[in-house]
Amino acid sequence: MAKRRRNPEATQFARDQRKTANEFAQAVWEMLRNRRCCGQKFRREYSIERYTADFCCVALKLIIEVDGKDHLTESGAKRDQQRDKRLGELGYNILRIPGYEVLRNPQSVRARIVQAIEARQKS
Repeated sequence: MAKRRRNPEATQFARDQRKTANEFAQAVWEMLRNRRCCGQKFRREYSIERYTADFCCVALKLIIEVDGKDHLTESGAKRDQQRDKRLGELGYNILRIPGYEVLRNPQSVRARIVQAIEARQKS
């Protein structure tokens, strides 16, 4: 397996994002950390090319994005579409979860994550 080249700016950005994570991201991280979800290892604020994924299971090439209000704007949706296209070209599957849903219905969010993991395991 080829070794990933580190981008110092991306690494610092990821560290800053982890320190300032909102309550939605924190709640999802609690679901995923320490292989709590289907025994899969997820990384938080994981850099892929010029992008940073909220959560990434490298083994399954599964990205989980917790979308806040910025993603609901027209420009945010356009950025997400371009980003998802590029990450898809790299073989990643992206699961987008609205932030408000994480707190409103965490069981449903966890079920969607489990479903996405199982689908990637079968493919």
